Amino acid sequence: MMKLRSLSETLAGWKWRNLMLYGKSQVVKAFVIPKFLFRASLMCSTKKVMNELNSVIYRFIWKGRGKIKHLALISDCKNGGLRMPRIKTLIDTRRIMS
Repeated sequence: MMKLRSLSETLAGWKWRNLMLYGKSQVVKAFVIPKFLFRASLMCSTKKVMNELNSVIYRFIWKGRGKIKHLALISDCKNGGLRMPRIKTLIDTRRIMS
C-alpha cells in the first residue's frame, strides 16, 4: 500500500505536463513499473494490489476516465496500441528468472 501511494505521487508530478498518450505510457514504463517490479518480485503480490496498481496507472493515463479497453493499450503500436506491458506477466517473469 505504501508503495502504491509513492507511485501515485510520482505520477502526480507528471500530470501538470499535459503529455500525450504516448508520453504518458513512456512515463509509466520508465518510472512506475521499475519501482513497483523491484518490490513485487520480493513480496507476494495479491490480486487486490495488482488491481490498485492498474487503477493508479490508468487514472494517470486517462485523467480519471477510462476511454479505451486495456487490450488496446497493451497492443503493439502498429495495431494502434501503446505497448503498455502487462504488469502481472512482468512480475511472474522476474520470479521465474530469479
